[in-house]
Amino acid sequence: MTGELSGEMHALHLVNAIKESMDVEFSGIGSTGLEGAGVRIIYNYGNISLTGLSEIFVKLKYIREAYYTLKAHIETEKPSLIILVDFPGFNMRVARLAKKLHIPVIYFIPPQIWAWRESRIKKIQKYVDKVISILPFEKDFYDRSGVDAVYVGHPFINTVKPQHDRAAFFKKYGVREGSPVVTIMPGSRENEVIKHMPLMLKIIDAMKRQLKDMTVLLPLADSINEECIEKYRKEGDGIVPLKGFSHDALAYSDIAIAASGSATLEAAILRTPAIVVYKISWLSYCIAKALVKVKYISLPNIIIGKEIFPEFVQHINCDSIAEKAVYMLKDGRIEIERELDEMKIKLGAYDSYQLAKEAVIQLLECKYGPISKTA
Repeated sequence: MTGELSGEMHALHLVNAIKESMDVEFSGIGSTGLEGAGVRIIYNYGNISLTGLSEIFVKLKYIREAYYTLKAHIETEKPSLIILVDFPGFNMRVARLAKKLHIPVIYFIPPQIWAWRESRIKKIQKYVDKVISILPFEKDFYDRSGVDAVYVGHPFINTVKPQHDRAAFFKKYGVREGSPVVTIMPGSRENEVIKHMPLMLKIIDAMKRQLKDMTVLLPLADSINEECIEKYRKEGDGIVPLKGFSHDALAYSDIAIAASGSATLEAAILRTPAIVVYKISWLSYCIAKALVKVKYISLPNIIIGKEIFPEFVQHINCDSIAEKAVYMLKDGRIEIERELDEMKIKLGAYDSYQLAKEAVIQLLECKYGPISKTA
């Protein structure tokens, strides 16, 4: 069960890994990615993907619809195992339902309770049979709480890489070698684009006043329609939109300006300096400010324990961010890359999806006995 694009990508890789080892039928909440892998989609998460806390009220109708559709499916089909992927607010309710029905539960990419809502640990202890963690410090946290957890490394270490070499990518999108290249990534959800796109365009305009011949790349998540972006653009702005090549854009950029989320870790793995921007509703911000216990919001900073990537949250001064970006373009890249290499060492080099698959099979065999594998 997943509720947004990045979670679906992790689920997709895990589904494919499991299918390599055993004959199994999958169903659940997802989108076209999982559907293409042969997963029967019970409900498309498009209507329930969200950020922030106050945004829940806007989509409450669809969240309830998704839950009760899924509940009826689980009660009828009685699956052998439920695998939850991220999306904690929704998925913890699914875990509680599964417990009532005596269905084992694995949580792949568990709630970040080390950052906020630590009270959820009691629910995880009660409803989740195994946690599969992708962050190096999480396993110790769960071990101390008596939760069965396994660390499989972060999948991005192996999956985040460009598809083209630099020259081929630049030729494909008309990028001129020698000029500064900036990638902007406003987010993978429509409400993130609405909040971040106007801000990022103002930052770019401010940067252009100091830099000549700057190329701006705009990778679009599969979940975002180009129409959603076009209304913010103006003729001759020089922004190059592209789909399907976000890793190329990040890898070959001099700097990225990204909404907090998966993109910041992708940039870090590709050794690209980045500035993190994030804005949510004021109600969500005030609630989060009171609850969140960590100093940083972006994973690279959290993993390394200091601010590698500058963070600008809620209070957004576009001119100040532009000044910071221009400075980072000209100075300090070597030091940033050294810090990013240290972060990658902390993550480790694991075959994450294969290790996650083994954890899934182990739990199934513990519950049901030996399972026949595919040839």
